Amino acid sequence: MNNQKKNLHGFKTLWIRFDTETTDKHQLFFKEHSIRNQAPEHPRGRTLFLLNVPPYVTRDVLRKTFSNLCGTVSNVYYTTPNGFKVAYIVFKEELALEKALEIHNEHVITLNTASCKCVTGLAKWCKEYNDSICYETELKEQIEIYMQNYDRKILEKIRREKAMRENAEDGWVTVTGRKKRGQYALSRKETVINKVQQKEEQKNKKKQLLNFYTFQIRESKKQNLAELRKKFELDKKRLQDLKSKRTFRPF
Repeated sequence: MNNQKKNLHGFKTLWIRFDTETTDKHQLFFKEHSIRNQAPEHPRGRTLFLLNVPPYVTRDVLRKTFSNLCGTVSNVYYTTPNGFKVAYIVFKEELALEKALEIHNEHVITLNTASCKCVTGLAKWCKEYNDSICYETELKEQIEIYMQNYDRKILEKIRREKAMRENAEDGWVTVTGRKKRGQYALSRKETVINKVQQKEEQKNKKKQLLNFYTFQIRESKKQNLAELRKKFELDKKRLQDLKSKRTFRPF
């Protein structure tokens, strides 16, 4: 018996069964969830850590079962979506957690009762499908509520900004950097688009590692010198053309 307690590593045990007619039982392992870096959704002193939860046991079933057994459960979290699950049961009061830790290791919990229905099989699939259906009237109400809250937030923000501008001290006015949608936007002309594309090309060229090797530097110098000579010859030719076309010749 002592070896068995050592192997549990601080966990206690309890048994669950599906209904009163079921003879098979399933064992759960639990203890108080207390670690150094406690997550805010798992408050210290009110969270029960539960292992080996069967796949058919839903959050609502755990919430109702432990609420009836120990005290009000505020939330239930699952960390594993498939298969046997790991659960965090958060109680509303610390006294409920103390009652849960005092459960006898031979205690048997019946999941499917008159007050708590544990739906499985085809009935469970039908319920999940029906719950997934979104009715048009309910969806419309949710959208209207969301938009009303959004409009209220925007109006409140505009009111605060206006009040800040009106109540500015010493002649200073608070200027916000947020632009309205469409304000100061670039026009979609061909010239503007070309300029934007040229800027993007220049940015991309700057990102490239040009003249990284010695031979690249030497080649670039040669190419630059050849371009300068070519430009010089073109300028000489243009100057000769201008002199030949000049009508007034003082000498």
